[in-house]
Amino acid sequence: MAMHCQIGNMDETPMNFDMVGNKTVNPKGAKTVLIKTTGHEKSSFTVVLACTADGAKLRPIIIFKRKTMPKIKIPIGVFVHVNEKGWMDEEGVKLWLDNVWSRRPGGLRQERSLLVWDMFRAHLTTSTKIRLARINTDVAVIPEGLTSLVQPLDVCLNKPFKDCIREQWNEWMVSGEKLFTKGGNMHAPQLDVLCNFVIKAWNDITEETVIRSFKKCGISNSLDGMEDDFLWQDEGEA
Repeated sequence: MAMHCQIGNMDETPMNFDMVGNKTVNPKGAKTVLIKTTGHEKSSFTVVLACTADGAKLRPIIIFKRKTMPKIKIPIGVFVHVNEKGWMDEEGVKLWLDNVWSRRPGGLRQERSLLVWDMFRAHLTTSTKIRLARINTDVAVIPEGLTSLVQPLDVCLNKPFKDCIREQWNEWMVSGEKLFTKGGNMHAPQLDVLCNFVIKAWNDITEETVIRSFKKCGISNSLDGMEDDFLWQDEGEA
């Protein structure tokens, strides 16, 4: 088996510009609950997260739904890509392999590695397979319907990541700097603000949580059975 630093997991997760939670604070017995938004609940973008079994978190890619690159100063810590649908495609996978996976620790030396990801179509194309072979990366494809059981990002990491972004969005709604249309309608958060949300949320996930996520999914556990208890631990357990 590859060393833990060469075992990785990647996943694409959709996000909305308005990140409304399912909890509000209102007077007891109130019949009407108003949830304030910017009116962009259906506007979305994609975040591509990846990590390795030794606890390292790789640079996120953010894919915005647009034809041209945004004219913003992109914060250090993310890679920004654009796509007319705001979703990952074969070109996005190529960019991720070249700019994130190949640049992880050991990536430039093309040490033999293992990448765990799901059956998304762009992961399985011939050109993707050729590129993976070229950089000495073996692939473990998670069967359909099992990502919630054996994909580290799905099992342990995506939820706290999204929770942290939602908390930042709530803070921005209360006290952040906003832009308005001439008609007085609030714009969604600026793209650089969203980038910073992603950076902070990803940075806040600890190395220990990442390591535990791989063990909980049975990917990096020791072969002597001494770490099998991780398989049965709840996500909140140490």
